[in-house]
Amino acid sequence: MTKQREPLKILINAVDPEECRVALVRRGHLEDFSIETAAGELTRGNIYKGVITGVEPSLQAAFVDYGADRNGFLQQHEIHSDYYVDGAVASKKGPLTIRHLIEPRQELLLQVTKEPILHKGALVTTYISLPGRYCVLMPGGKSSGISRKIEDEKERQRLKGIMSSLKIPEGFGTIVRTAGHQQKKREISKDIRYLLRLWENIKKQGLSKRAPCLLYKERHLAIRAIRDRLTSDVNEILVDDKDVCRDVKDFIRIVSPKHTKIVKLHKDPRPIFTRYHIEDQIASIFASRVRLKSGGHIVINPTEALVAVDVNSGRSTREGSMEKTAYMTNMEAATEIARQLRLRDLGGLIVIDFIDMRERKHNQAVYKAFKEHTKLDKARINVGMISKFGLMELTRQRIAASIEYGSFIPCPHCQGKGLVPSAEKLALEFMRRLRSEVLDNTTRQVKGVVPLNVAGYLLNKKRKEILDVEMRRNIAITVEGDPALQPGESRIIRE
Repeated sequence: MTKQREPLKILINAVDPEECRVALVRRGHLEDFSIETAAGELTRGNIYKGVITGVEPSLQAAFVDYGADRNGFLQQHEIHSDYYVDGAVASKKGPLTIRHLIEPRQELLLQVTKEPILHKGALVTTYISLPGRYCVLMPGGKSSGISRKIEDEKERQRLKGIMSSLKIPEGFGTIVRTAGHQQKKREISKDIRYLLRLWENIKKQGLSKRAPCLLYKERHLAIRAIRDRLTSDVNEILVDDKDVCRDVKDFIRIVSPKHTKIVKLHKDPRPIFTRYHIEDQIASIFASRVRLKSGGHIVINPTEALVAVDVNSGRSTREGSMEKTAYMTNMEAATEIARQLRLRDLGGLIVIDFIDMRERKHNQAVYKAFKEHTKLDKARINVGMISKFGLMELTRQRIAASIEYGSFIPCPHCQGKGLVPSAEKLALEFMRRLRSEVLDNTTRQVKGVVPLNVAGYLLNKKRKEILDVEMRRNIAITVEGDPALQPGESRIIRE
């Protein structure tokens, strides 16, 4: 018998047009969080008609113009056989390269699977997926499946029977989503019919419009949140904006009419997230350090190669022995780390440095606890055992852009390093540059403009070296501090 879980609330903060935030709350505890800003509007899931601009055999990939600032990156394994050049595959002997499959100026329908990052274009695919309320439709696909989150074998067989009995045209793959659990055939059939109509409309646009162009745009974050998160344990949906509340009600009236009554407009004068005491929990998502109730803490540090997570016991020493303290802190951290990975949507390789434990049963218990709490995650997660060094390695599928996308920009002072050069280092760099600038013996007066702290260091600690340059080169040097300059910036003005 399945244990009844506490009911969920979906809170939608859409009162500010520049930003929409959606929170899932269970007993006052933040379970999931999404944010979308006008500046960082997402394109993942959008469908475009694009044109091949270049084929790179060395990368086994192609670049596609789909109307964005940067071309999309299409890998060979993401090219559906329907787009292969006529006769090229049949006539070719030996291994196929991307040059045998597609050609420049070829048009195709594609979907964005990963947002562009920094100077890299978006990842795109020609394998289209259309998510509905209970199912995902995959035009051109062959396989059908059931969400792995539905673990009950009897229910899986029931859903497989329903899908095989539906009249789905040939050439479409399907997946029953987690929300399809315990749903009747009528509801699932209705969802499939809606997705088939949607695909026909996209296809018609694809035939009539010129590339590059947008054919299908993913819905507003509030609607996507309802589509992807409305399950049987959601008992209330609160929205703080009248227009968005109306849109949500209209959408639910189509996909799940019985849930229309749980959608309500938030009328409390207090901001919606303040009313439900989750602003502090949201703030913790953007912090590198997350405190644990025991007094310990975890530190989350994303890098280009991986995400490093460190567990520290801090003041959590009241349990008596070091082994017991480590075990209790690690158990609490396992729960919180699984939650933070979900909230921040951290993907790729993740390495967790747990506090060392000697007893094997404790390592096993922490591993099982972490695995159990990742079941709440919609992303695919592959977890390794804790090594003898106390490290757990795992990979996590990235569902959407990082939570920081659109909300933060790289620090102009440190350029994302998290550190800025010291005044001493900057002063030494300035002195090296100064000595180089006055080598030509034609300059008689030089003014150096540097940040205030660097000017102070030069005038107090490097005055002797500056006088030495003046005497050897027969020039006058003045140093001036400019509060508008950032660390690393400086100007040398010849007068």
